[in-house]
Amino acid sequence: MISGEGMELFLDDLIANTSLKMLDLGVLESSMRKNSLGIQGAVCLSALLIRNKSLESLIINDNDFGSDGGECIGVALAQNNSLKVLKIAENDLKSEGAIPIIAASQHLEILCLSKNYIKQDCGKHLQKLIKKSKCLKKLQLDFNELMVHGAQCIAQGLSRNHSLESLNIKGNVIGDQGLILLAQSLINGPPNLRELDISLNEIGPQGF
Repeated sequence: MISGEGMELFLDDLIANTSLKMLDLGVLESSMRKNSLGIQGAVCLSALLIRNKSLESLIINDNDFGSDGGECIGVALAQNNSLKVLKIAENDLKSEGAIPIIAASQHLEILCLSKNYIKQDCGKHLQKLIKKSKCLKKLQLDFNELMVHGAQCIAQGLSRNHSLESLNIKGNVIGDQGLILLAQSLINGPPNLRELDISLNEIGPQGF
């Protein structure tokens, strides 16, 4: 298990490494223990993102960052144009920690924010990301709390998107109304969208 203090011990080496392309500090499927970088680790990762311009993929699922950690990483991400993949699921980011990350993600190809207690107030930020990004190919938002308003914002973004290939909004309680809004946006929506997961969203006969 790596803690925030442990992360500090090899931070300088990570920053100096120009051949490192992918860094995975998340949970291994076969492991009984997980890392817990916390806010201290988030600060270290922020320094890494700002100073290392070769890293392309960062996987930091389930590391107890919380909202403050999400804000740190979001600020750093805004100063980094080399990262293409960010997976930061199950970190209790809440909306406060997710919004800075979403706002700085226009250059990403893959963004995973699953299971972070993100609420519908993130909707307008997701709309802007989906609408303006020319790089984003895969967006994972499953098991959050985006509700109908969040689905509406995503739908508005989709109507102007040309890059997205995969969207997962499973388990966000969007209901029939949210599904209808999404379906309408797909009529003239992203031409490259191939995968859409809307399961476990309390959708009834009216939605279909």
